[in-house]
Amino acid sequence: MISLLVTGCDSNTIFKEYNKFDDLSWNRLDVLDFELPVDKKQPLDFYLAFRHHTDFPYSFIDVNITFFTPDGEMRSRDYHYQLKGTDFDWKGDGMGELWDIELPIRNDMIFNESGICKVRVENKMNKMEIPGIMEVGLIVKKSE
Repeated sequence: MISLLVTGCDSNTIFKEYNKFDDLSWNRLDVLDFELPVDKKQPLDFYLAFRHHTDFPYSFIDVNITFFTPDGEMRSRDYHYQLKGTDFDWKGDGMGELWDIELPIRNDMIFNESGICKVRVENKMNKMEIPGIMEVGLIVKKSE
């Protein structure tokens, strides 16, 4: 697995990192870890970046996301994201067979201490291998 750190052209974006799955499959045991510096009292918005193939076999993705804050607090929650709309079309931006979507995790998250925030993303789907997933990442923006 390859991790890429990319600086976005959006001035509010402070962090982008993607985990690429070369075999186009996310194994349930493959936990993704991200680390980013955060400033005390600076509200941040967190998004899960998800790139999948048109042939992704599900209309949703289930994940658990855990935050480990600089002051030692742990916040964990399960998320169920619908990837198709009521018209059964993929949500997000499509380009050929690829679909990109930013899924909201938390808005206006404030930290009590400056330091390193660790974010863990776990695949919570029922199968061991989830085919059709190209990349999963974390995007962090300054709250507006």
